[in-house]
Amino acid sequence: MANPDQNDHALVYGLPASVVSRITNFDNPSQEWRRLFAEILGTFFLVLVAAGGGMMAAQFDGAVGRVAAVTAPGLMVTALILCMGKVSGAHFNPVVSLAFALRGDFPWRRVPGYIVAQCAGGLLACLFLQSVINISAGYGATYPAHNTTDYAAVLMEAVLTLG
Repeated sequence: MANPDQNDHALVYGLPASVVSRITNFDNPSQEWRRLFAEILGTFFLVLVAAGGGMMAAQFDGAVGRVAAVTAPGLMVTALILCMGKVSGAHFNPVVSLAFALRGDFPWRRVPGYIVAQCAGGLLACLFLQSVINISAGYGATYPAHNTTDYAAVLMEAVLTLG
């Protein structure tokens, strides 16, 4: 009779344990496509919510309140981390990928793929918003203050993201 402590059909997150260990194994190169797809999808949804709130408010005369527009991205990041954190690490931002690599917690060989995936996800979200809402994508963007140089703005964004 089989030992009841050794269950070959153990479930983790509702999936067989063997499947979960294969998906979450960051050293398994055959799972790289899952990691990159998770980064594309996660970045898509993050940009969709973060930029979409401002664009919706501009197009539909305040249909999205300021509280909702600033709270929704935080809630989206939380949901994405919970859903995709085990698959890709849930970076969703090139500076986050660079920060993890600089700390030695993420292999440098994966950084270019992650950055391309994140940029693709963001671009797809912008194109989607532009086609659906049909207003200037600038309404979902943030701009530096009038006297701020581009270099200072990029540096500040990088520092705040790393923090």
